[in-house]
Amino acid sequence: MAATPNYRFNANPVFTVNHISEYLATENAPQRTRIIRAAKFPKKVEVAAYGQIRAPLQSALLKPDFDRGDLEFLADKLATKATREIGYARDEALRCEKAVRAFIDLMRPKSFSKVQISAAPSSLSIIQSGVRLKITMDASVSAETDGVMNSGGIVLLYAFAADRGPMKDRLGAMTSLLLWALEGAQMEPLPRLCIGVDLAGGEIVKASASYTRFRQHVADSCHEIAARWDGIEPPDDYDGPDWR
Repeated sequence: MAATPNYRFNANPVFTVNHISEYLATENAPQRTRIIRAAKFPKKVEVAAYGQIRAPLQSALLKPDFDRGDLEFLADKLATKATREIGYARDEALRCEKAVRAFIDLMRPKSFSKVQISAAPSSLSIIQSGVRLKITMDASVSAETDGVMNSGGIVLLYAFAADRGPMKDRLGAMTSLLLWALEGAQMEPLPRLCIGVDLAGGEIVKASASYTRFRQHVADSCHEIAARWDGIEPPDDYDGPDWR
């Protein structure tokens, strides 16, 4: 029986908001190569990380009190699951438990009492130099000011790894990309409504109103990514479909 592929090959440059925010946060050449490789040849295990809690947390954003009672039950269930598992399954259950408990501690309904939270649309995109930047929200946000409705969104960042990197820069990039991607829609987006939630760091960040230099940085980075994309080869242990 053939081995199950660990990667999915992307023939054209596609960067998720996590990939591009990490790319923008570093100038280290080997690190940037690693990020391009991860975007081009994503491992299934990495794509599936936190998969068992993403939907419950997204759903909780839409419920009264952010569904605190059910999330506490879920966290206890994950803790119990970890005692029965070994290896990766155990570690993933523990990471998911930490993420759920962090969400409960960080997301206070009172802090969001002046905004309306609704289900997120399908992924948004920004195209730069042939690179598609894929921005996925966990929830949409809207608020009315002087009779005018404005938009935004919430992006949850799952990053409980030991090497988290420059998270402040990554969060700033994520929220600024969200603001950019929402432009041109029916409602004008506002920086204060574009919210990044760092579950591991216990921090909530909003987009900056100053974005000219940031967007130029994105454009320059995408030009670099597009130029290097075809020359990036998979890791030595690649066992996915033919990529040549």
